[in-house]
Amino acid sequence: MKSKSAPPAGNLLLGHLPPREQKQLQTHLELVSVEARQELDEVGGDIRYICFPLDCAISLMDHQPDGQSVEIAVIGKEGSTGFNAAQGLTASPCRTIVQVGGSMYRLGAKWLNASVPFLLQSLIRFGALIFRHTVISVGCSQFHTVDQRLGRWLLAHQHRTGRTTFPFTHEFLAEQLGVQRVTVTEALAVLQKKKLVDSGYGNVKLLKSKAMEKVSCDCFQLAKQAIEEYIHDIKVHKRSMA
Repeated sequence: MKSKSAPPAGNLLLGHLPPREQKQLQTHLELVSVEARQELDEVGGDIRYICFPLDCAISLMDHQPDGQSVEIAVIGKEGSTGFNAAQGLTASPCRTIVQVGGSMYRLGAKWLNASVPFLLQSLIRFGALIFRHTVISVGCSQFHTVDQRLGRWLLAHQHRTGRTTFPFTHEFLAEQLGVQRVTVTEALAVLQKKKLVDSGYGNVKLLKSKAMEKVSCDCFQLAKQAIEEYIHDIKVHKRSMA
């Protein structure tokens, strides 16, 4: 479902644009609702839209020929999909799907041009953030337990969406983490026994964020710090253009 153009508020990347660029983009932005599992881009497909989440979470996925997939990175209100388009790339390098439904702004990729230099630079900087998050994710998958990784994953989604309850099945979590369903079930049981989550049918609720941070790995804090550095950088860049 879509609505007519709306002012660029709620997304941190859009919110830090200079007033001139915000005004220029306002008539081209669409406010749309998206649902969990909705595919936004396919591997090798044309990047038609740049999507700026408000309260939804979007996953960048690596999909193997045998059907297996794993999450590379997740995008929330701090950034956007399609950031590669700022460097002239037209094809999506990965599958992009909605993890947590909600709302987002979308901008036709054709509107990315030299008339919005701050947006272009912010998208390039966001691409560097995604690369940093990908590096963290790869290390996490190699060196940390599944329950630590699951805790980090839930914290990351709370940080991006502001929510504590998520419509995640065990199968979906297993797909995102690149593990077997039974492994996710066991990890959730560990976290539920510690009263950190409440897991029901097709639903996972994060009960104690601070306590979860203590039993999770340090990767959540590293990823969160990288987001803060990225926001700081675009604020400095904005001041330099004033």
